[in-house]
Amino acid sequence: MKPRGSTAAAQPQARKTGSTPAACVESPRKLATWKPTHMPRIRSDELVIVLKPKITMDLHAAFGPGGIGTAVQRFTGSTTNAGISMWPVWNRNIVVVGVKTESLASKLIGDITLTIGDRQVPFQGHLKSAGETCKGVVTVTDNETSESLRRKLEWIDGEILYVRKLGTSNVAVVTSKGRRVPRFIHYCCENVPVRYYKKTVPACYRCGTVGHRPDACPNPDNQRCIHCGAKVELTLEGPVKHDCQPECLICGENRFTGSAQCIGKFRKAWKPALTQRQHGLKNKQEEPSAALRSDEKAKPMHNKPKPIKAPAGQKSRPSTFGAEDFPSLANPPKQVSNWVGVSSQSPTTTTASPSNPEILKQLEAMKKRIETLERENRALKASQAATPPPPSEPVAMHTSDCSDDEQDTQSDVSGNTSVSKTVVGASNDIEGRLSRLEAKLEEQSKMILEQTKLTVQDIIPQQLNLSVQAAMQDLKQSV
Repeated sequence: MKPRGSTAAAQPQARKTGSTPAACVESPRKLATWKPTHMPRIRSDELVIVLKPKITMDLHAAFGPGGIGTAVQRFTGSTTNAGISMWPVWNRNIVVVGVKTESLASKLIGDITLTIGDRQVPFQGHLKSAGETCKGVVTVTDNETSESLRRKLEWIDGEILYVRKLGTSNVAVVTSKGRRVPRFIHYCCENVPVRYYKKTVPACYRCGTVGHRPDACPNPDNQRCIHCGAKVELTLEGPVKHDCQPECLICGENRFTGSAQCIGKFRKAWKPALTQRQHGLKNKQEEPSAALRSDEKAKPMHNKPKPIKAPAGQKSRPSTFGAEDFPSLANPPKQVSNWVGVSSQSPTTTTASPSNPEILKQLEAMKKRIETLERENRALKASQAATPPPPSEPVAMHTSDCSDDEQDTQSDVSGNTSVSKTVVGASNDIEGRLSRLEAKLEEQSKMILEQTKLTVQDIIPQQLNLSVQAAMQDLKQSV
């Protein structure tokens, strides 16, 4: 009797069209993961100098505990508490020095020699930019040095603080004052473009590791090919010929290490880790939210309304609220139909809310002002009706030029004309006062109307919100 599954195991499985064996699929190459060593924060009042050995040596093996500090103090001639602080970065084979005075910084910048036991070790120190500074990169000739470039480079619109040539290449890093990188600077009276400076991942082709530069390699391997990394024999004419296929130490592609085509050449910006205090604040902020979530889970489910299932063959529609679900307002506004046929609310006045005492005071002052103006208007009208207009003197005429009948006629006409002029002047004055009073009343009424509109705009949303909340509570209780 055959065991179960023997037939299925004997028959080979059918291969799907277009499938590829796992051995044939090339796994994507990963970039080299590297992060700079965590260092203490440097104070803002300190000048930072980076010391790098000019010969091949392992600083960690050459210096014992406190050895690098003793050598720097002996070279500068300072005491123990002279304001010098050092951080040896062993994996990068460099030393970072922080000083508080420019005199100490000037002693450590450039080519110096430190004493290690009986040995004299040459170092090169350069000032690290800090504060309101920025860096740019320019292309120069190969035979230039940092000292010669300081005399040949000039920025007319700003100040160049420091110039450093990168090894034996034709590139120099220019540190300028401020946060704006110049577009052009003068190199031997010639305008040359300035590119942005980007930090690169340090990779050493002499030993095949990522983390330090080739000029500061502590353990170089002379039998290693700097292009492909293969072990080859050295002769007087150089390495033995071999099948050399370049391989980048950073991206793993078939190119030279640190070439312009390398996709992982530049460093990525990374956020610093949270301090212990920030972790505590974050945990405190997360605790209330976690407590709220636990309370929501612990709430009983019997208070929630059960969904109503629709009969078979019918689609369920969302429940809507009717007019009977909401309580009616105490004083509903009247609706007036306009010429378009759309109902709109009539501009009814509403009393001010007792929660706004300033508006109440303004309304009371306006009412008193209107009453005063109305009393003045009534008193002015009564005084004008009680006092008759004063008689005017007749115009004198020459009696020798006209007859007796003409003189009587002219005197009557002149007397009537003067009286009519006086009455017209008085009436014009009264009309002017009345118009001014009406204008004042109109302004006061407009102000009252605007204040009332603002008050209504504040009251109506509150009343609607209260009504909706009351309706929702009634609905929940009924359900």
